[in-house]
Amino acid sequence: MDILLNDLRYAVRMMWKSKVVTVIAVLSLAAGIGANTAIFSVVNAILLRPRAVSEPERLVEVYMGDRQTPYQTISYPTYLEFRERNEVFTGLAAYGLAWQFKLGGPTDVEQVWGEVVSGNYFDVLGIAAHKGRTFLAEEDSVPNRNPVVVIGYGLWQRRFNSDPGVIGTTVTINNQPLTVVGVAPPQYTGMLRGLASEVWVPAMTAPLLDPGLGEARLTNRGAKWVTLIGRLRSGATIDDARARFELLSRQMKAAHPEEWQGGNADSVRELFVSLVPEKATRVHPSMRGTAFALAGLLLVVVALVLLIAGMNLASMLFARAVARRHEIAVRLALGAGRGRIVRQLLTESVVVSVIAGALGLVLAIWGIHLLMAFMPALPEGIRVAIDVQLDLRVLVYTTALSIATGLLLGLAPALHCTKAAVSTVLRDEGTSVTPRYRTSRVRSSLLIAQVACSVLLLIGSGLVLRSLENVRPAQLGFHSESMVVAPVVLDESDYTRRDGQLFYERLSASLAALPGVEAVSLVDGMPGGFMSRSRRSTEIEGYSSRPDEDMEIDASIAGPHYFTNMRVPVAQGRDFDERDRDGAPCVAIVNEVFTRRYLAGAASPLGRRLAKRDGGSSAKQMCEIVGVIRDDAWQSLQKEVRPYFALALLQSDRRRMTVLVSTSGDPGSLISPVRQTIRALDPKMPVTDVQTLDQYFDVTLYPFRLVGVVIGACGVLALLLAAIGIYGVVSYSVAQRARWAFAWRWARCGVTSSC
Repeated sequence: MDILLNDLRYAVRMMWKSKVVTVIAVLSLAAGIGANTAIFSVVNAILLRPRAVSEPERLVEVYMGDRQTPYQTISYPTYLEFRERNEVFTGLAAYGLAWQFKLGGPTDVEQVWGEVVSGNYFDVLGIAAHKGRTFLAEEDSVPNRNPVVVIGYGLWQRRFNSDPGVIGTTVTINNQPLTVVGVAPPQYTGMLRGLASEVWVPAMTAPLLDPGLGEARLTNRGAKWVTLIGRLRSGATIDDARARFELLSRQMKAAHPEEWQGGNADSVRELFVSLVPEKATRVHPSMRGTAFALAGLLLVVVALVLLIAGMNLASMLFARAVARRHEIAVRLALGAGRGRIVRQLLTESVVVSVIAGALGLVLAIWGIHLLMAFMPALPEGIRVAIDVQLDLRVLVYTTALSIATGLLLGLAPALHCTKAAVSTVLRDEGTSVTPRYRTSRVRSSLLIAQVACSVLLLIGSGLVLRSLENVRPAQLGFHSESMVVAPVVLDESDYTRRDGQLFYERLSASLAALPGVEAVSLVDGMPGGFMSRSRRSTEIEGYSSRPDEDMEIDASIAGPHYFTNMRVPVAQGRDFDERDRDGAPCVAIVNEVFTRRYLAGAASPLGRRLAKRDGGSSAKQMCEIVGVIRDDAWQSLQKEVRPYFALALLQSDRRRMTVLVSTSGDPGSLISPVRQTIRALDPKMPVTDVQTLDQYFDVTLYPFRLVGVVIGACGVLALLLAAIGIYGVVSYSVAQRARWAFAWRWARCGVTSSC
């Protein structure tokens, strides 16, 4: 221990002796370590940290699907059967994600996101209420008998001012009175990682809040909307659970064959269950590969930044090692072992890297807060719940990274400066009167590598930013520069199918009458939005699907003149118009990829028919194709344009739509009139997410832009670090060279000025 303390004191003295170079090395390394810590903190919060539940390693999620889409939801009757017949779980719960609720009365309403769950949900997860209690068994036994709710900790603080008296009071959700029985603990924000759920409602209360589907949600085996999560019994393994559920699946397939078949009459796909451990469900299993690839990309980028920063430290240590060759030779001549000298030199490099690591933690905290500060405004009710605190895993990672960096970067200079023959060094240093400065090929190589890595990062960031430019609204093939977007959500209990269609017509007419409005469009899913694309199973007249072919196709519900207003070219036929309503022949519009894939042998796609089903009904209606639109990239953010079809709004039963208002002026000036117009038609409707289309895309593209910003910032930082490194090493080398150069000039020329 005394030897280590002596090494540390000597390392501090040597650092103080060359303060400028030390500061440059510490700041450079701190920037690299800070970038790595910040990115690892985000990766840890999203992918690595277990859910805030009891013994998460014993939790297993259950999905149903086919080979193409294995991780889909399950019907509630199937859940009940699995729950009663399983023998490997102490409990099996069900939850439905991303339910949007209206909280409050007509004059004080806000949208909140939540989950509809089975009564044993909190018990299976091992979560105790922060205030009050969770659900009782009798509250999830009979539909609509016990309308209760558990609210989130954030909602309790924000709306109820952390009032403990809220327990037992009544709140209004979707115009129905529900009794608050508990407040969730602050660390638990739901099953969807990254976004907070603020309301939990028992499944038996769902028919009361969603009268459109009603009790069919609980009894219809075709209504698949829940994911299952179970807790393994003591001693049971996930392989045991898979074997048991495979047996149950075979028995249930025999009893309910129609539920275990996907696709349609022309394309039947056998379904099966998949059991996934909790550590593989922190993001949805279907997105896990993409999430890890993105995390890997970011970690590689910041690792390059650390490598460039480390080269600064290595260059400094190499330069200092050359300057200390005489000192080290003397110590070796006096009997010091080479290992002892190497340990001393490694101590100096580790001290520098540990100081840089401590400073890097501070920079990481600042960087994370900076990233969160630049997050765009999210739609009402959506709240980010990413806990990026520096937990033990992050601290261990940063400490290990700092020490490893110091050891790896200090080892080569330490070995280099202790390998020279002692007699040669002492003789050269003691007798030479000519300059002994030599250009180090190692230091030159480090400088070249720094610049090369910096340019590589800059080129990569430029390519990423150029790709993001290509998915801006203006590049997606539709008119977007002067457009306002507003979600419209009709209450199921207040609007029948016909009432909803009449409301949309009145809304379109009222908005079109506003000054400056050029066109009004309605669609159920925003174009270009990766979160809003929907798929529908269909049958196409005259097309025989291949075995196991996926006949779920991208689809949307669009109002009259939607494609014309969005300036999407109609290659053949026509757009939807006011003729396309209930009572008239059902019509559809497809894109060119659809015609090439499914109607290749037809002389014209116009007049061909495809099937639609409304509201999960098994009855199908054949719709005539009346238009074909161009294959522009407006459909989604993906490079490949996929088959797509659209159905007419006035021939559909839809309660959730998005209205797009085109204007000839500033779209921001229309936000307030659009909001007032919607509220005038339905005062109970929450109208807060009215925004320009560019603001909508700010949210949609935020993850991609964040990656571009991080990579771009890393490229600029790497170039700055390379410049600092070049300055530090060159200035140090010039200082060492100047000592010999001035002595040589003085000895040769004396005081004359002719030399």
